[in-house]
Amino acid sequence: MKKFLYITMVLVVSLSFVACGSKPTTDASKATTTTAVTTTPAKITYTKDLAYLPTYNGVKTATYTAKTKKAPATSKYTLKSTTDVKVFNDYQAILKKDGWTITGATKSTTIFAKKGTHTANIIVQKMGKDVILMISSK
Repeated sequence: MKKFLYITMVLVVSLSFVACGSKPTTDASKATTTTAVTTTPAKITYTKDLAYLPTYNGVKTATYTAKTKKAPATSKYTLKSTTDVKVFNDYQAILKKDGWTITGATKSTTIFAKKGTHTANIIVQKMGKDVILMISSK
């Protein structure tokens, strides 16, 4: 009987430590203040080669191949010291802000978008500390 009570007490004490330690307590007597951060919307700029497509934070084209009857135009950009997730989320937001409809997306790798008669396939690829942004569009 003592063994049963001992095991039960150990379980109760252990569970109370786990339950109490999972959420930090807040002191109601301390006043917390939050400051609102207002950001001015960035002006959307467009690529030189694909005048209807917004640029990603003003980067310059590394390579460009013009559209042909069989193939869409392609542009390749190298973005220094960033992450693929950040580029993916930021560029998707830029496209939406510019009126593009996201028709498909694979998390952090590809975006398919459409605006009017234009379509764009965007591939985001992590290369070391840099990110390669490849866009095929017509």
